[in-house]
Amino acid sequence: MATTTRNNLAWAGALLALLVGVYFRNPAYALLLGLATRLLTGINPLHRVANWGKLSLQTAIVLLGFTLGFDRLMQVSADYGVVVAIFVLGTLALGFAMAKILASETNEATLLSGGTAICGGTAIATLAPIIQAKPQHVGVAMALVFLFNAVALLTFPYIGHALDLSQQDFGAWVALAIHDTSSVVATAAIYGDEAAVVATTVKLGRTLWLIPLAFAVSLIYRSSEARLRVPGFILLFIAAAVLGSFIPMNDALLGGISVLSKALLVVALGMIGLEIDRATLSQISWRSIALGMGLWILVAPAALLLVLWL
Repeated sequence: MATTTRNNLAWAGALLALLVGVYFRNPAYALLLGLATRLLTGINPLHRVANWGKLSLQTAIVLLGFTLGFDRLMQVSADYGVVVAIFVLGTLALGFAMAKILASETNEATLLSGGTAICGGTAIATLAPIIQAKPQHVGVAMALVFLFNAVALLTFPYIGHALDLSQQDFGAWVALAIHDTSSVVATAAIYGDEAAVVATTVKLGRTLWLIPLAFAVSLIYRSSEARLRVPGFILLFIAAAVLGSFIPMNDALLGGISVLSKALLVVALGMIGLEIDRATLSQISWRSIALGMGLWILVAPAALLLVLWL
């Protein structure tokens, strides 16, 4: 395929992914079409503006804060604080135990366990310099997290409806069971606005566990590379929730904020799809798949049981 033709197809695929996702208000469509475009053409036409995807996600999360309100933020955080702690600590322990059984590479096991327990790609990116992980280990962990996120995005809403889960229960479940914040919020948004609000709040509380994890890993590895800081968009989300409690907003304005938030999620997921190439996927070994998939298959239903019983 000629370079010009592939470039044209890549641009067409990227635009189609975003347009279809926005039209149907479904980030899953943008994710899949973005991935298909990258795998078929081998080109990411939006690579120069890749940071826009991250900015879109963070803006979408901050906007959700306006629809939440500070009182609701505190209530949801209090309701699920213990559940999040049990899930994070249990997943880390299970991940390292499985890695021992499978004789997995230590750095790769650390990245996969941390990513599954806390926040997917963010945890992997944070832990990688601390443990001095090789690029291929980071690539494999990122690819597996992406694949599991895609599966969850496509299947979890159907599972939720089949089990007749409430908006709150579904939001809390996906906040625990899905790795990356982008996929958590996008999956919950497909299920409903209330689910998206709950999922965002619980997920951000789960993300904060990255701070003690990074500190603990840095002590174990005697590394000075740990960066213990709270992401700025989490602080902005809390600020938006506070403002939402004091600034009167009618239903039309809240509806507009919700629509804009979903559109930004579409952009974020579409650009994530465009980032995954064949080279990254080809590096995945059977041990990596066994550890990542086995761990997720165990903790995803466990997360649902935690939400329903505690």
